[in-house]
Amino acid sequence: MELSSLSGNTHITRRGFVAGLGAFAATQLLVPSVLRGVNLPQELQPLRLGFLTDCHAMLQYDAPAWLNQTAILMNTLKPDIIIGGGDFVDGGFYQPGRVMEYRWKLADAFLKKINQRLEPLIGNHDMFEPLARDGSPSTNDPRLRFKNQFGLEQTYRSFEFKGYRFLMLDSVQIVGGINPYRGWIDEAQLLWLDGELKGIPKNQPIILCTHIPFKTSLEYGLGSLVGATPGRLRVLNANVVMEKLRDRPLILILQGHLHVNEKLQLESVPCITGGAVCGNWWKGPNMGTYAGLGMIEIKPQDNTLSNGESVAWNYTNTPKPQHA
Repeated sequence: MELSSLSGNTHITRRGFVAGLGAFAATQLLVPSVLRGVNLPQELQPLRLGFLTDCHAMLQYDAPAWLNQTAILMNTLKPDIIIGGGDFVDGGFYQPGRVMEYRWKLADAFLKKINQRLEPLIGNHDMFEPLARDGSPSTNDPRLRFKNQFGLEQTYRSFEFKGYRFLMLDSVQIVGGINPYRGWIDEAQLLWLDGELKGIPKNQPIILCTHIPFKTSLEYGLGSLVGATPGRLRVLNANVVMEKLRDRPLILILQGHLHVNEKLQLESVPCITGGAVCGNWWKGPNMGTYAGLGMIEIKPQDNTLSNGESVAWNYTNTPKPQHA
């Protein structure tokens, strides 16, 4: 996603709208023992969760050096596990395959420097030649390069880690035309989710991860200013997914795509939009959010606070590379 490309002279207005989004800093998400009327497992352990999104690997703007600094920073923070929020490379929707193959090699070199387990989401920039010459969706599989990179059979899945269930969604639908993609969970994925939930214990806490946000305040301010269609800013049928999870202990929604820090709630569930590893595509801060990554401390607590009231996260700016 590149909001700056959607319209012309909107820099000052956008800055005013999102001033302070990147300023909050806290450290914990306290999860009550009873959530949505469900008793969580007593043996549930704390979780130190890293969130690294929108890397936009490229050669320009000293990006490889910045990525190296990001890997050092993440390794220093020592999370238990990392969610990669998508857009590992830059330009997948419009650049030819030979360019994207080189950028995937840059991304691969960066990812190999990270010590902890990383579970990736696919972003709109991670597509590989998704459009035909006439702008319509390609008949090739634009997700194949991403799947090969991470050894995945499909771009949506779930897994368990330390007692938590992670739902990893593919939120990018290729439609072609002027707005070539939109945030959407397709029918095949919704059917998969129905089947997946049948095998997940009713009291297992769920963390939902998506590249394109389920909710963002930018839709109501910035989107109208720069002419962004809602599907470029959020998943249009997020409500369908939320309905399927209504009686489940959904403790957190992690999302990327917008390159800003944002903390809000969707149906009392905390949502965190992570600032981008690349900031403003390696050209400085994006709407007040600097290049960096996030850490979330999830701590089960025997208390009566709702997780929406106690959600917090710590966003750390990446140190500027020091060249000899």
